[in-house]
Amino acid sequence: KMMNKIISYKVIMLFIVSTIVFQIIKLARVGAIPCGCPSSKLRCQNIFLKFYIIVTICLTIFTSSAMCADLTIYTEESRSGAHFTDKDGNPKGYVYELIVEMQKKMGDTTPIQFVPWARGYKLTMIKPNHALFSTTFTEERRPLFKWVGPVSQAVWIFYAKAGSGIKINALEDAKKVNLIGTYLDDVREQFLKKEGFTNLDSVPKDELNLKKLLAGRISLWAASPIAVSFAGKKLGIPIDGIEPVFTIMKKGLFIAFNKDTPDDIVNKWTKAYNDFRTDGTMEAIYKKWDKTIPTYQIPPAP
Repeated sequence: KMMNKIISYKVIMLFIVSTIVFQIIKLARVGAIPCGCPSSKLRCQNIFLKFYIIVTICLTIFTSSAMCADLTIYTEESRSGAHFTDKDGNPKGYVYELIVEMQKKMGDTTPIQFVPWARGYKLTMIKPNHALFSTTFTEERRPLFKWVGPVSQAVWIFYAKAGSGIKINALEDAKKVNLIGTYLDDVREQFLKKEGFTNLDSVPKDELNLKKLLAGRISLWAASPIAVSFAGKKLGIPIDGIEPVFTIMKKGLFIAFNKDTPDDIVNKWTKAYNDFRTDGTMEAIYKKWDKTIPTYQIPPAP
């Protein structure tokens, strides 16, 4: 909507300036405007005509640039190896590699920006022509974005400290524990809030939950096996001190585009994804990382 307003203003400006300059040319032609030129009235008209052409071209280019605004692409340091930067700051990961190859196929040179998850999510949600990967699909998020993928899939699990004796037989049981560690603005946190959980303890870095769980500061940690493994490696802490006690659900992760991003942009990305999925490119990339192509499908809208 904001982009449409900008384009409308540019078009109106182009029309107004063009009309004014055109009227000046008409007045100069009939001699109503003394141009002060030492030569004939024709030369004065030519000056105004050249000015009109230059202004029109500049405004047209400016308007076109607004209509073809660049895409902004965000990602985060993934705990799964899907997208991350190595010790030298080089971006890597099986999903990152897939996205880059898709960009090459489309001739897209948009840089991929690594940002904190909460920032990337909020900006993509409110700004047209913004995209974020990998974003977990949920029914609550369905209308907020346009989706391309899936690029991976994940399972959500409640983990407890080994030997804690905590038993969770149903989701509701987890509401009775003291505190559950969650990752700020992560889809698991959003899901638990929607389900009425009020005992959540949110942190900006998910690996902190491993420390807190082992120290007894939280009773459960809502995470995935990949997130647990990543946290253990990053902190240098053995993960055999925690254990899974309940599987919450399985989900697919996608490239999420702001809902006001033009369909032709999203369709172009969708085609590149589908082509790579069918021609073997995606499988070849994922096999290098010992990953399998996700099978999750977005369910029909209720």
